[in-house]
Amino acid sequence: MTSKVNLLGLIQGWSFQEKKGSAFYNLFQKLHQAGNMCDVVDFEIPPVIRKAYFAKNISMSKDRWNVKDQLDVGRYHLASKYARDAIEAVESPYNSVIQIGSNFRIDATPIIKEREVPLFSFHDNNFSSYTRSISSGIVANDVLHRAFNFEKSVYESLTRIFTMSKTLRRSFIEDFGLPEEKVVYAGFGSPFSINGPLDKSYSQKNILFVATHSFEAKGGKELLDAFRRVRKVIPDVTLTMIGKDWGIDEPGIECLGFLDKRNSGDLGIYKRCFEAASLFILPSHNEAFGEVFIEAMSYGVPCIGTRTGVMPELIEDNDSGFVVDPGDSEGLTNLIIELIESEEDLRKLGKAGFRAVSNEYQWSTVTSRIIKEVECFV
Repeated sequence: MTSKVNLLGLIQGWSFQEKKGSAFYNLFQKLHQAGNMCDVVDFEIPPVIRKAYFAKNISMSKDRWNVKDQLDVGRYHLASKYARDAIEAVESPYNSVIQIGSNFRIDATPIIKEREVPLFSFHDNNFSSYTRSISSGIVANDVLHRAFNFEKSVYESLTRIFTMSKTLRRSFIEDFGLPEEKVVYAGFGSPFSINGPLDKSYSQKNILFVATHSFEAKGGKELLDAFRRVRKVIPDVTLTMIGKDWGIDEPGIECLGFLDKRNSGDLGIYKRCFEAASLFILPSHNEAFGEVFIEAMSYGVPCIGTRTGVMPELIEDNDSGFVVDPGDSEGLTNLIIELIESEEDLRKLGKAGFRAVSNEYQWSTVTSRIIKEVECFV
């Protein structure tokens, strides 16, 4: 039976999402391939105006400047105007809309109101999750309150909200007071295809770390400290670091810098790093979703993360590894020593993660959940 769902995708900066092959890009691609998305609408605030808003929030502190810019409700209202204008220009025969992000609101769009089009959204993060990752007191409370109230108004205007994780779903319900039936866990699909049963060696004693920014926030310092101590006990353990040239030149450590997954050569290197890894570690201080954990699990690589954000859900709930407290380099050291020489334990964890990806983290599963829910309203 053919589904009657014909979604219009709405996203700010589609070309950028397409270029980096983001989760949002993959979701829209899969919905289109399934015959349930007729078009994607991209909109942008003109660069000159966007720069003016960025300059308006100037601060001596780079972190404060960035947070003030991220939480600028004036920009949210402007983005809403450009989003509504973009929808008004659409000629495709859509019967529902799914938007990415919550810093714009489209329910006041004349054609949406006239046709009573149901509105949906898909998220890897929200205000509450984001603010847990920033320093207390970095911006005034009134800035936080305005951003929270705007975002809550967006959620109240939507028909259903789809989340990548169950952890995020709970946040929408508990932090925003939304009805449970309004927030639906859709999940996330692995960016790598699963090819047959797992057949992997864990003898390399190689640790893999991936982070393209925020070395300290991603737990890079704790991992380096732990690795140095582990190496005193297990001299042949190695560490591969991907994402940026962090300027680290030490025995046993290889820094590959940034690998562009859009480039076939870089993508090949990236995949080979997972194939060679015995353990993936990202001791991040906060992680909204953690796509890279799913990438590791796709290759049967056991994971170590921290007891914060979505990491316990992805790692512990799937028996694919362990979590430590953020900043606990001593606990991380002990865990690495315990695991890295036990091929049997690594294989058990790796198989569990691989099984979770095969059964749960597939885009076909995600799109089926979304389509089934949208069908109730079109």
